[in-house]
Amino acid sequence: MSIRLATPTDASAIGQIRVDAWRAAYQPFMPLEYLESLDPSANLDSLAERLSKPTKEFMVFVAEDKGNTLGFSIIGAPRYLTQELTVELWALNVSPAYWRQGFGRKLVDHSVAESSCLGFSRIELWCIQGNSPAEATYAGCGFTRTDIKRTSSALTGHPLNEVLFSKML
Repeated sequence: MSIRLATPTDASAIGQIRVDAWRAAYQPFMPLEYLESLDPSANLDSLAERLSKPTKEFMVFVAEDKGNTLGFSIIGAPRYLTQELTVELWALNVSPAYWRQGFGRKLVDHSVAESSCLGFSRIELWCIQGNSPAEATYAGCGFTRTDIKRTSSALTGHPLNEVLFSKML
């Protein structure tokens, strides 16, 4: 297995993995109608454009094995108020066929290492409260669950409760 910076040709695989992972992991947290409406081909042109110009504000990594894309992670500028020199782990998605094999942890570890190399001193992420497998992955990678929580309905139209995890670099 290897991890590399994503390129525009990875956009389609990233879109499919995101939809597959969300449908498998988020049924207890998001309305089924919303999950069923997800389109793996949505916004692929804009994603490919962003993948062609990685920056500290948006960087995507893909995990591959024998030519198969297994998952991806995204780091970028925090989408909320936080401390200076902080980067956000925006996303971690692994194809459900590869869950519980350590690929998520390897992607997180790679994202943490890259964030440190880019000069950040802290990495944070928002996790759906009650998503025990994700919470265990982040804790296993050295993240600490904070007491900071938020609720938003902007994504699904229904309240989604999240908790902030943080790690010093």
